[in-house]
Amino acid sequence: MAIFDARLIGPNEGELAGTLGKAMKAANRENRDQPNQMARDAAFWGRFAQDVLGKEREGRRRSCNGGRTIPEVIAAWWTDPAGRKHVRIIGRTRRSRRGYGRGELRGEVELRGLPPWWHVYPEAVLGVRGAKDDERFIAVCRCGAIGSPESLGWMGNTCGPCFDRNADGGAVAGGFGQFGEWSAYLARFCFTPDGRLIGPDLSGTVRTVDRADGSAATGKRKLGTHIVAMVTGADGTLLAMSDGAVYRWRDTEGDVERVLNARQPWGRVALAPDGSRLTLLSYQQTFTADLTANRPQYARHSGLEGFQILRYAPDGRLLGAAFNGDVKVVDVVRGTSEMVRGDTFADLPSGYAAPTEFVLSPDGSAALVRRQSYHPSRTVFRHIPLAGGPTVDLKVPDWHQPTTFVYTPDGRHAVTAETQSGWVGFWDVSNGKSLGFVRAVLEDQAWRGGQVEFAPDGRAVAVGYSTGHHEHGSTIAVWSWPEVMNAAGA
Repeated sequence: MAIFDARLIGPNEGELAGTLGKAMKAANRENRDQPNQMARDAAFWGRFAQDVLGKEREGRRRSCNGGRTIPEVIAAWWTDPAGRKHVRIIGRTRRSRRGYGRGELRGEVELRGLPPWWHVYPEAVLGVRGAKDDERFIAVCRCGAIGSPESLGWMGNTCGPCFDRNADGGAVAGGFGQFGEWSAYLARFCFTPDGRLIGPDLSGTVRTVDRADGSAATGKRKLGTHIVAMVTGADGTLLAMSDGAVYRWRDTEGDVERVLNARQPWGRVALAPDGSRLTLLSYQQTFTADLTANRPQYARHSGLEGFQILRYAPDGRLLGAAFNGDVKVVDVVRGTSEMVRGDTFADLPSGYAAPTEFVLSPDGSAALVRRQSYHPSRTVFRHIPLAGGPTVDLKVPDWHQPTTFVYTPDGRHAVTAETQSGWVGFWDVSNGKSLGFVRAVLEDQAWRGGQVEFAPDGRAVAVGYSTGHHEHGSTIAVWSWPEVMNAAGA
């Protein structure tokens, strides 16, 4: 996002002034279209450095030139409990408008309202929404520890225990935090069996990232359409595209191979959890494919009436949410369906549309179904035990408009994520009560995406934040589970 971005710990005046001068040159290089170049001499940056290294323990200073594009140099600093000053220097050109009238970066007024330590290490900050709809900020260490800076003994870039471990010559644990440079329009990602992240990168190829050290492996083949479903197993990761094409990523080969050719009709894809089968629900027709065959091919069937979403259960059954909210087992080949749980929305008044999304719990014993009413505008998220028993509505406030939701690995909680402001909510499905809201406090205006994914071992939860900015792409935030839920409700 910034053409120049450097962090210094305990710098002297000369080192800091020299870095500020490099940041100015970088900002001028990025300001290619306008004549308003910054022209600050070494004496100016020396005085600037003196102010940063002065008595104030934390703060932020900015030097810029006005105009349609704004070249700027920013220095933010924060002092840790050991008395070390952590300084971050940014050199960039700010453009006031981009895309559909949205700012590419947060506004200067909004930036000044964030805590000083966020300006130095934004990837280590987690926003928590309070009972009065205010926001407080806590720290997230790469080791997975979450809490207030005071409780963690926060040392700027690590928690206190990690700092001590590093000082004694030990390795600082990794695996949590923010991982960037994914596709600007990130729609799907997942974890590999060993806990790495996998998804589309900025160029449209497949990329895996080792969370421990951030190392990445990238394929060469670009995928032409959006990924709509992913499952991973011992044989690799399957990627289903919106046009019906399916690819497989194998680490041993380092690239994707085509498993199934695309179909011209587009539709909604259901991929079995074990990657053995795929169903594409299209307009007036349905396609199925056995992905375990030597040469998988689509088989065409008549359209399924009354369904627009299908999901595979862990036991292999194909379930669908009917237009009235009933959950049924679907036989695509025969074109029939059998009731699993009906009459689950009989108490709703008229005016609610067909389910717009539903997910199954990891063991397939329950479904979470979303239905919406547009006049008046209302959304219902209903937890439905498929074997019987009372249904439960999540008590979602009006300001939270989730576009993605999943069950936790144990099926006891639900996690929702919205696209507009990035808030992630946690819910107890036994009573529908909210357990709190958190979000990653990114530097850019992340507002698309919102996918939620759990690691195979259940110890981490990841949330995708898409931006639409091709230069720096999207970010995946990974938090420790269930620590992040406990921090949200603290």
